[in-house]
Amino acid sequence: MLNEIIYSNKDDFEIIKELRNEIKKYTQNLEKEAEGKQFFIKYTKKMDEFITIIFKFVLKNMFGCYRPNINSLPITITAMGSYSRYQLSLYSDIDVMIVYEEVKGYNVIEIVESFVTMLWDLGLTIGHRVHKLDELFEVSKKDITIKTALLESRYIYGSKYLWVGIQNELKKIRLDNQKEYLLARYKALQDLHKKYPLSMEPNIKDGFGGMRDANTLFWVANVIYGISNNSELIGIVYDENDYKEYRNNLEFLFRVRTHLHIITKKHIDIVSLEYHRDIALKLGYNDTKRLKAERLFIKDLLKSLWNVNKFTSIYTKKLLRKFMYNPKTISNIERISKNYYICEDKIYINWHNKDSMKDSFKVLLNNKFKFYDVSLVNLFYHQKVNVTKNQLKTLFNKNDIYPIIKALYKANKLSTLIPQFSKIKYLAQFDGYHHYPVDIHSIMTLYNVENIKYKNIQKVYKNIKQKNILKIVALFHDLGKGRTKDHHLVGEKLIDIFMTKLNFKENEITLGKKLVKYHTIMSNVAQREDIDNDKVLLNFANVVEDKTTLDMLYVLTYADIDAVGEGIFNNFKEYLLTTLYKNTLEIIENKELLILSSKRAKKEKQLLKNEEFLKLPKSWQKKVLNSPSSQLFIKNSVNEIVKIVTQMKNTQKYDYQIHQNPLSIEIIKKGINFDLGYFLGKLSYGVSHIAIYKIDDVKYFKIDFDTFEADEYTISELIEKAFKENNEYIFINPKLKREEFTLDCNHSKNYLALKLKTKDKNGIIAYIMQMMDKYKIDVEDIKISVQKGIVRDILIINKISGFCEIYEQFLKEFE
Repeated sequence: MLNEIIYSNKDDFEIIKELRNEIKKYTQNLEKEAEGKQFFIKYTKKMDEFITIIFKFVLKNMFGCYRPNINSLPITITAMGSYSRYQLSLYSDIDVMIVYEEVKGYNVIEIVESFVTMLWDLGLTIGHRVHKLDELFEVSKKDITIKTALLESRYIYGSKYLWVGIQNELKKIRLDNQKEYLLARYKALQDLHKKYPLSMEPNIKDGFGGMRDANTLFWVANVIYGISNNSELIGIVYDENDYKEYRNNLEFLFRVRTHLHIITKKHIDIVSLEYHRDIALKLGYNDTKRLKAERLFIKDLLKSLWNVNKFTSIYTKKLLRKFMYNPKTISNIERISKNYYICEDKIYINWHNKDSMKDSFKVLLNNKFKFYDVSLVNLFYHQKVNVTKNQLKTLFNKNDIYPIIKALYKANKLSTLIPQFSKIKYLAQFDGYHHYPVDIHSIMTLYNVENIKYKNIQKVYKNIKQKNILKIVALFHDLGKGRTKDHHLVGEKLIDIFMTKLNFKENEITLGKKLVKYHTIMSNVAQREDIDNDKVLLNFANVVEDKTTLDMLYVLTYADIDAVGEGIFNNFKEYLLTTLYKNTLEIIENKELLILSSKRAKKEKQLLKNEEFLKLPKSWQKKVLNSPSSQLFIKNSVNEIVKIVTQMKNTQKYDYQIHQNPLSIEIIKKGINFDLGYFLGKLSYGVSHIAIYKIDDVKYFKIDFDTFEADEYTISELIEKAFKENNEYIFINPKLKREEFTLDCNHSKNYLALKLKTKDKNGIIAYIMQMMDKYKIDVEDIKISVQKGIVRDILIINKISGFCEIYEQFLKEFE
């Protein structure tokens, strides 16, 4: 068809127009044919056909009926890059190299220029190089990218005599400075892995496990063996089954890339979240009850990327090993056992090692190393999992277990060794937060536990005795994901099964379960709550309960956040986490506060189930639960709390009630002053307890007396006067001494405690409250205790009042 067009009697303009239409028509119908490598091959061959016919057309115009034999014309057209590998994808540049020799009698340069111009005029996106034959060797020395492109050259059309000369030059290039080229090529791949690590939006060309991994294996094998296809090494370097699995996974990447380009209508290689569903449906995935089509697709994509990387990393390194020998490190190599070596903290394995995994573990568990060579992955990959329970348990006691865990994972053996890991293999996380799939995130969390970057956290980790449990938790903390139930609770069950199987003690299992269940609580509190608020701290401390749990949770939280993605954990988050840790530690070491917190937390849960409480407006419920007055929850029953907070809500200005037998007075004020000192001073009754509760701008006073009956009329008058300003009353000085006071400015994060121990006498509280009013100090709770004639009073004061700063001035009142 194409030959008929160029050799027709039509003029050049009509021929060019028809060729352009043929190219356009072909590219517009490509979507129907888009399926993996076969599509690439077909598309590549079609481009070969177009390029060949265009060159023939140029020659026809140049020579007419006197066109010389094609082999006699000193021009050869070759394919380069993905085009040469039969991996040409839609919207990719069609890279060609035109090689020529200068021969008198031929207008070679004019022919080449006409050919290139024609390619562009016909709408083909061409990338081209033009070289004389004798230039190729020197050109290849410029950089590894040019050398690689030249080595991949594939004949399309032109002089086959010249192609023989090109092949001879390519052989010289292939053999030239092999070591430098191969190591540079290997480093370039490692740099790409750092730039594009595996994530939920993988780069399937240049990223981890992408096509560049496969290309690098080919480039290395081509330079060493002179092969034209990786399949030529079956039976020499790798076996057929391994290669078949690798090719199936690579084929899947080809199919994904084709659909990605068709859907986006442009040349991109990052599989962004917005394209997942469209690609999944194109590939035939369907929604299930548990997972959407896109979740099933991305799981298979991640699996393929891992498998491609596993195969290529093992065999690329195996081919390169003789070039990577560094004589400077020979003195540092330690042979720890037959076929096992350590150099600069990295474990290396002889590639011919045939040990069982059980025997390998005997060596690995008894030696220290922080890094692993891919030869360890190769060893695990070809072993059956026969590790004993005791070996697995011992593994977690090792200082650095990450290298072994990661190598097991890359060899696809971790989920066999730890079955609980299988459900989260290649499981993506579409939460807008995590950068990596669950399996990678979990392993990175373990890595972070063993490689802490912050001194405060390092110091705590160093003193943790049960590091083995922390490492198990780091690996297990998210294994409950991918189920319908809360992953914290599922994970709690999974770690219970694992640790029970390994014969851990009951208290160790309980600790592991607790850490998994609450592994996100410290992050949530540190980043979302007021970490200087007593109620927040007490509630958190009540969950943590002890220093051992707090220490482990502190390290685990850091490791978990830092494993979310690069730059997620920073100095500010470290400050928040460390502040919460220190504040909580103060509370944990004060058992009395912890007990009180537990009581309050219990009452809060009961309130949230109380029908009368739930009838209150949501805003008021929230204010009640956030009240700083813990005594409200500790000293009263649920029904009493509901009664009190309802009265407080309904109070417009002030209200009071007087109860007899025994005498007890309830006073509520909202936004106005109440002179408590005046009121107590005017009464002649002894006070046994004063409770002061605060919710928003409403205060509740409950004053209990040590008498059973009183004149209600007189009390009512005094209460009314106490609400009026400028009351004149001369307070009786109970002659307290400054040494009878003790101030605890660190009673809690928000409150200080002023303690008084003195002989029982009249007017103590009235006088102290009068002094507090004088200095404008807001007392929020008063605990009064009288035993054997000795008064032990505690006044709880908010630190915001600045009482600690004026304490010395306050004491002068008692000199």
